[in-house]
Amino acid sequence: MAQKTTETTKRRTRKAASMQPPAVQESRQDMAAVNKDPVSNLQEEIRRRAYELYLQRGGTSGNESQDWLVAEQEVRSRQMEHAH
Repeated sequence: MAQKTTETTKRRTRKAASMQPPAVQESRQDMAAVNKDPVSNLQEEIRRRAYELYLQRGGTSGNESQDWLVAEQEVRSRQMEHAH
C-alpha cells in the first residue's frame, strides 16, 4: 500500500510540474544554479514561496504576479522579524 501511495504522489508531482506556468518552470530550473549571495538566496526563497502559493491555489495559472508579490511580502516580513 505504501508503494502505491508513493507512486501516486510521484505521478501527481510530475503532473503538477508539467502544468506549471513558464515563470515557475524557469525558477525551478534555476534552483540548482543559485549562488550563495544574499540576493540570490532571497529570490530563491521568494520563488519557493510563490510556488507554494501557486500549488495552494490548485496549480491554476493567471495569478503568477500576485503569488510573487504575496511571497515577497511574506519573506521580507519574516526577514525583518529575524533581524530584530
